[in-house]
Amino acid sequence: AGVPREIPQLLTDLAAGRTAGISVEVHGADEPSRLEVSPTDLLGEALPPDQDIETWVQAARLDWEIEMIPVSYQMGGRNHVMGDRFVLARSDTQAALSVVSRDYQVVQPKEVLEFYRDLVEERHYKLETAGALDGGRKVWALARTGLVAGVAGNAADELGAYVLLATSCDKSLATTIAFTSVRVVCQNTLGFAVHDVKKESRRNIKVNHSRRFDPDQIKKDLGLMDDSWDKFKRQLTPMAGKEMSDSDAEQFFQALFQSEKEMKEEKISDLKRKEVMQLMSCYRHAPGQDLPTAKNTLWGAVSAVTYYVDHVRPSSGDRLDSAWFGTGATLKEKAWQQALEQTESE
Repeated sequence: AGVPREIPQLLTDLAAGRTAGISVEVHGADEPSRLEVSPTDLLGEALPPDQDIETWVQAARLDWEIEMIPVSYQMGGRNHVMGDRFVLARSDTQAALSVVSRDYQVVQPKEVLEFYRDLVEERHYKLETAGALDGGRKVWALARTGLVAGVAGNAADELGAYVLLATSCDKSLATTIAFTSVRVVCQNTLGFAVHDVKKESRRNIKVNHSRRFDPDQIKKDLGLMDDSWDKFKRQLTPMAGKEMSDSDAEQFFQALFQSEKEMKEEKISDLKRKEVMQLMSCYRHAPGQDLPTAKNTLWGAVSAVTYYVDHVRPSSGDRLDSAWFGTGATLKEKAWQQALEQTESE
């Protein structure tokens, strides 16, 4: 069901120049323009199916290690070594990635892919894409769980459930395991909470670098996937059924950017206003927005935000880094929470 093109094929097609990419008309403050998804917008390497870990490591270009080297300095004509500070460097390029203390627990790139070995063999996950961001400071891999669902029962608006594992060596990100949905029709990503009765809902599972990464414990937490996915689907249904006028949608987007002062004064800056107008254009014209579940609905507004962040919004660095871990992820989470507030208050 749904559009029969998965993430790896989309990446492959874009890299090979077999498609012009997904395009959407985006209206700025003055006049519309068309923005397209280029090969550089979708990062990572498509992994061949049913291969061993070594093959995946090479395909993802993660066949290097992070080495811990004591920090040294020259003073008084002598070389001094700091016993409590270490440079983390790539073994292949010798590029320095960060400086850390002795107790910093490094997760090697190969470990990120190794984490999925049992999940692939026992739970039949499909490891699809993996890669590095910011010169290797962040490493990630994305696996398809096989769980799929149509939004509000509509098979044309299909979502797939994925598990994302990411880590960093520059202290910018704890080792993070997140449940992520991918909307097939437009390849938007939206995280959903880990539903755990004992710990309530968590947006993701985190392991700080002061602790050793324990894959077995994390895999136990992944047993929560089915319940979490079911709750996510239940939350989507009222969103797809809640109609929105253009004015409602504009207010929804405006609330994502306004400060408390701006809300009280009913004002918004020109820069923020431009983003609102771009979101309105995505709301009307992005792929999948003409489906009954999304057209003039709250779910359509949420999908517009995820499309905007993943495919349109300018980023000073890696688009994927922002969409999953940075300001883009924050914007998507805010849109999701706003939508939940609207449906749960009724």
